[in-house]
Amino acid sequence: MQTLQLDKTAISISHDAMTAYLRLPEPLAGQKYRLEDVQSALNAGGVKSGIDQGEILNMIKDGIYNRSVAIASGKAPQDGKDGYYEYKFQSQLDGKPRINEDGSVSYAIKLFEMVTEGQVIAKYHPAVQGVDGYNVKDAPIRAKVGRELPPLRGRGFACQDDGVTYVASITGKIDVINDKINILPVFEVSGDVDANTGNIEFRGDVIIHGSVDDIEVHATGTVTIDGVVQGASIFANKEIVLKGGVLGNGKSVIDAKGSISAKFFEFATVRCKGDITADIFLNSNVYCEGKAYVMSKKGCIVGGSVHAVSGIEANSIGNNAEIRTHVLVGNGGEVRMKMEELRNSIKTATDNINKAETILQKFQEYEEKTGQSCKDDPRRVQLVRIRVRDMARKAADEESLRKLELMVDNAKGANIKVRKVVYPGVYVSIDTCDTHCKDVFNDIIFIKQMEKVVMRKLSDWGSD
Repeated sequence: MQTLQLDKTAISISHDAMTAYLRLPEPLAGQKYRLEDVQSALNAGGVKSGIDQGEILNMIKDGIYNRSVAIASGKAPQDGKDGYYEYKFQSQLDGKPRINEDGSVSYAIKLFEMVTEGQVIAKYHPAVQGVDGYNVKDAPIRAKVGRELPPLRGRGFACQDDGVTYVASITGKIDVINDKINILPVFEVSGDVDANTGNIEFRGDVIIHGSVDDIEVHATGTVTIDGVVQGASIFANKEIVLKGGVLGNGKSVIDAKGSISAKFFEFATVRCKGDITADIFLNSNVYCEGKAYVMSKKGCIVGGSVHAVSGIEANSIGNNAEIRTHVLVGNGGEVRMKMEELRNSIKTATDNINKAETILQKFQEYEEKTGQSCKDDPRRVQLVRIRVRDMARKAADEESLRKLELMVDNAKGANIKVRKVVYPGVYVSIDTCDTHCKDVFNDIIFIKQMEKVVMRKLSDWGSD
């Protein structure tokens, strides 16, 4: 029986070169195909890998003609997997009060995670390397490389001999910032503190499982107090949580670089750069650069002043006795005056720097022309000092201006939302605009329009 010759036109290859197809023309009587003939055609067509000889033999045996059949397949690569760390502690904490189903607010806020000495804090899972693939032309297809991560950075922990298990070296607070783990000591008091125990000043976080009376607490981290703060002052570079509230007696100062949460504030001065949350503000002077939330169903602001740059949300403001209560949002004229002062100061410093550099350039030209050094010339030395001084002042003013500009930007559209009632005797300020409430209003939002404070129905406006 006569055999048939095939050329490379019998072979076709997919666009991605991962599959090759064979098409056998129907032979005449007395003719047949051989495996060797097909193999020669595959070689001529560039198909070298993943050939399924069994499928080719089936085509010849079963007489599958004039139809393209897949007879070779490439192998897809198996990508590697990067190494990763599995943390054995809660690394994300929101640090916010929770509203319970009954409308009350829970101030059981978790600001940080505690670990104990010897506790496993992380485990490293090494990278899994990939396996390269190939196409039907036997060209390699590289797999994605699994990359290893560097060892954990930070302090307060150590890596065990296995190279993948990390264990706390001390008992303390653990946190993760920019993939850097720090375990820091925490000052923890199991009971009350007062004048007998003295003031507390600690580089780190402070936890007091009791009340604080008539002392000062200073912390570079957070402060958490389970009991009542009475006549004491609390200062923190991060957040403050006062689960029992503050009886300020007109002398307590609560000051945080982060947010503040408390059950209540009475006759206290409160300042923070973040948000502030409480059930009651009573005759207190409050300032925060974020928002003020009086969240519980009985939440109210009565007496004193509350200034929240980004907005206020409360259930009620004022009371039936029409006690004077001042609520403010946005930024007053003093902020814009300060911004203008900073801009003028920056301009003056820039002019002084340019003048100094112009004269210093002349000293340099003189040196190049005469070959004599002016390095120790008193006039040049004084100019260098002036330039350095003004550059430092300019940098500090630019940073202060940037913060104020950000504050002004965050205050755009700031409003005051009152879900229940506003009483007479309440004064409202938005930026430099003021109004005085002389009647009872319910379900109100105060906004600024056309340089005036106006009221709208909160339910019509929307609460978001």
